[in-house]
Amino acid sequence: MWYRLAQAFRGAVALDFNTSVDSGVIVRFGLFEVDLARSTLSRQGIRIKVQEQPFRILAMLLQQNGEIVKREQLCKALWPKGTHVNFEGSLNAALKKLRAALQDDAENPRFIETVPRQGYRFLAPVHVIPSPGDVRGTTQFPAFNKVGSSIELRLQVHPEFREAATEAYWDRQRAERTQRWFDTMLLTIAILFGSWLLFFIVYPVPRPSVQRTTRITNGGRIDEWGGIVSDGTRIFFLQRDGGHWNLMQTSVEGGNAERMAAPFENTRLFAISPDHSQFLIGQFTRHDDEMPLWLWPVQGGEPRRLGQAIGHDPAWSPDGAQIVFVRSRSLYSVHRDGTQLRELAQTNGRPEAPAWSPDGERIRLAVDAGEYGNESLWEMSADGSGLHTILANGTPARQAAGNWTADGKYFLFSGCERYDCNLWAMRDAWSWFRRSHHGPVPLTSGPDSLHVAIPTETGSRIFAFSFRSHRELEQVAPRSLRFSGLSVDANATEASVSPDGQMVVYCDRPDGSLWRSRTDGSQRIRLTNPPLEGSSPRWSPKGEQILFTGVRAGQPRQIYILSADGGSLRPVLPKGWEGLNADWSPDGYRIVASMRNQKSHPQYALFLLEPTTGVLKELPDSKELSDPRWSPDGRYIVAPDSSKRRLVLYDMHKEAWSSIASGGLLQSPYWSSDSDSIYFQDQLDDEESVFRADVVTKKVDRISGFATTLRGSAAQCLFSGVARDGSLYIMIERGGTEIYALDLDLP
Repeated sequence: MWYRLAQAFRGAVALDFNTSVDSGVIVRFGLFEVDLARSTLSRQGIRIKVQEQPFRILAMLLQQNGEIVKREQLCKALWPKGTHVNFEGSLNAALKKLRAALQDDAENPRFIETVPRQGYRFLAPVHVIPSPGDVRGTTQFPAFNKVGSSIELRLQVHPEFREAATEAYWDRQRAERTQRWFDTMLLTIAILFGSWLLFFIVYPVPRPSVQRTTRITNGGRIDEWGGIVSDGTRIFFLQRDGGHWNLMQTSVEGGNAERMAAPFENTRLFAISPDHSQFLIGQFTRHDDEMPLWLWPVQGGEPRRLGQAIGHDPAWSPDGAQIVFVRSRSLYSVHRDGTQLRELAQTNGRPEAPAWSPDGERIRLAVDAGEYGNESLWEMSADGSGLHTILANGTPARQAAGNWTADGKYFLFSGCERYDCNLWAMRDAWSWFRRSHHGPVPLTSGPDSLHVAIPTETGSRIFAFSFRSHRELEQVAPRSLRFSGLSVDANATEASVSPDGQMVVYCDRPDGSLWRSRTDGSQRIRLTNPPLEGSSPRWSPKGEQILFTGVRAGQPRQIYILSADGGSLRPVLPKGWEGLNADWSPDGYRIVASMRNQKSHPQYALFLLEPTTGVLKELPDSKELSDPRWSPDGRYIVAPDSSKRRLVLYDMHKEAWSSIASGGLLQSPYWSSDSDSIYFQDQLDDEESVFRADVVTKKVDRISGFATTLRGSAAQCLFSGVARDGSLYIMIERGGTEIYALDLDLP
């Protein structure tokens, strides 16, 4: 800036040596003093003799102190136009005389510097002082730098520019202060940013963790399907009691659970309103029922229907005005007074457990893709738009129901790998101050299977189901109810005993592999390996081969045949087909399978299949049937219908279906060795009893119940087959589900 100002002043006040010089101008530098008016040079008051040309060179250099004065300028000023002289030699001689007078050295200059190929420059600081007779203003300008000294000299010679120069000087001072302030601010910002960046990188937000776990219940027969609801002082849950369910309550600190009076025999409590005035409830018979939804006052009284809302898993919006719920493959919303029922979104799977974000802007839910994929978490806006997955990388493999913490910082959900589930946390709130991990983080890692995390309204405590069990295969004499144990792994899920009663094949829970052993536990060998997961194993009539359903992640289900001694797998379904389960024909050359083809036959139905030739024949009117069983005499095929409420029988001679038994939830039909009767279990029976239906008379008799076993440590009894002597094979699951409180550190 000041160089530009000097240029402006130079144009305005440049001295012409033909112009008279103010007599009051005295210039001082070092020990020397120059009186421009008298053309004298003094050193410490003693005059030094100097010729005219050297003096004029000194005056020009002082006028432009700190700036380069070109040789051409000096020549023009010293010798008028038309003068014939050796300019170069004469100028060098004059400069040599001037340096001699100033006792200066061209090699190490103190006053006059030679700038190669350009000219000369005066180096020393210059001070302008008035003479004793000077009556003009005595304003003095600090020697800002060499450029400023030159300006000072010119102002003394030309006082008419003093006011403009004063203003320029103060402008410069203000500009310098502004620049210093700006530089300081930039430096401060840089230091603060660097400190933040270092802290952001080096000290991230710690990951959430479980600090303490407290057991709340001691029931063992809690049905986790019923979920957990809390009003802050109590928690509510379902407990199975034979063929019905009781609504239970206990303190959030634990203690004895008490049965809660409910308006229906089987009442499921879904949620409590934000103002804690009403429960959302439903009436059900089975887990897969779509239920009419009701509002029930917390203080008791008659429930009121929620308009025409029918479905399951309803959830209140944070302001209590809206309720979102699931029906089939869609999500619906309804106003709390039962009006404004509308569909929000459709999903490519079965939606479950929608949850509102604390700000009411978003809804998250789990979507079960069924046979071709795992359960995963999805999110959409409160108006139903923008439905998308939130964990595209598939970690954990199966993502189940979840909910936000009260402050909205974390989303807690269940993550499962095969059969084992744990609690996971995902940070939703972004922190600019510290780096945070936004991916899912496991909170637990066994040994119990933990899921369905319900955060409390305040603090960092959550409630979750903990499931731990093991299974035992027992052979039961129906009349004496005498149990004799068969040796299978405690993690077995399904088991099938060979026709001669000597061998058993079962599915192992951790990885879904298939194992075979003798019933006493000896000769145990692995038949299949992950990632293939086996289910529904069936022995061939001669006990030499095993038929089972196998599935690999993301692939259609296939039916395989395997030697009882192990070896290679042989898929039996034609290309493009997939199967649920199958059974052998009495001669072992054919199978009956529940199967479908997505292109030509999209619905499951029962087919007769010859594995060696691939020849298919569909049984008439068998759509949506599964789990078939072929009678030992080859005449009949029995299967539960799609609702699992009826057993239907197909007569191969008459080529017709008939109903043979009915119940609440019928599972696992097995034939007697003489083909005269069918054994089956009703899992909704109070004692989970096994029944026998006569094929001819269709009379149904109760063979055995397991009330005593269920009142003990057994969580459930699963019917697994009939021996040749009429004894029953029962898989007993011991252990059960409890509710735990987990205190979390959620930074």
